[in-house]
Amino acid sequence: MSPATVTEDTIHHSQGNSKIERSGTPPSISPGLNSSWRQDMHFLGDKDGKVELRSPPTFNNISDTRTHLKQHLAAAFRVFARQGFDEGVAGHISLRDPGNPSLFWINPLSVHFSQIRVSDLVLVGETGAVLPDGAQNPINGPAFAIHRAIHRAIHHARPDLNAACHAHSVYGKAFSCFGRPIEMLYQDALRFYNDLAVYPRYGGTVLTAEEGDRIAAALGPTCRSVILQNHGMITCGRTIDEAAFLFMALDRCCHAQLLANAAVCPGFEKKYIPDEQAEFGHRKSGNVNKMWLAFQPYYDQVVKEEPDLLL
Repeated sequence: MSPATVTEDTIHHSQGNSKIERSGTPPSISPGLNSSWRQDMHFLGDKDGKVELRSPPTFNNISDTRTHLKQHLAAAFRVFARQGFDEGVAGHISLRDPGNPSLFWINPLSVHFSQIRVSDLVLVGETGAVLPDGAQNPINGPAFAIHRAIHRAIHHARPDLNAACHAHSVYGKAFSCFGRPIEMLYQDALRFYNDLAVYPRYGGTVLTAEEGDRIAAALGPTCRSVILQNHGMITCGRTIDEAAFLFMALDRCCHAQLLANAAVCPGFEKKYIPDEQAEFGHRKSGNVNKMWLAFQPYYDQVVKEEPDLLL
């Protein structure tokens, strides 16, 4: 699987009112969900069709949609803290506002992931200004450079993606030094078959719009995740749930890859999954609906044990 090519093309600013909308019909959280849910999930129920699997909810107004999405964003930080993805002020997760796609929600600077609540989330405009509709706290400068570029790219070229996660996880950092994607060695890796790009350079701490644009461009037209050489990784998704679970899954894949590489010796050569089976596995195990569902047990656990995150 070859890395996606990084281009230097300019990504134009999206336009929009700086105020978030408060009424109207929201877009579906997962467009096309009803037609593909059973096919993607391949679950079993009762013979009468009354036993159903939970699915992403939809709402009648933007306000309820926003509340739901912000709750899952706050929960993602708590889950990341439990996974050990916190490290000082590094790491950030963002979500496009459902009422105004030119704005996004992100974590405040210097608040531990394990302490973030819905009310702590910051709403940011295209210039980096903290807007009055969210918490009045500063944000991480490099976080803005990265997420602004990603959300600008998403708005113009990737309307299928709404959320982005970046953290300095141990195994993600370790594997990033190779500047290459993971290999198709085991079933869980198939979630990233032809769906993982590489940003093949290290541009230092991301402080400029140009570097942020290059990172965003590395995602290309189809990939949801990108390994940043000598840095770490970023995962994206249609929902925050999808993006967050992909990050956890990719970090574990990096860990497994490092273990496999370390174990190679005569008689213990790596066996690769053929492309045809890998492509089928990606469609079945890595589709957007499966990734949304995979995050729900983590969401349920953290909300039950730390309900203050919803405040």
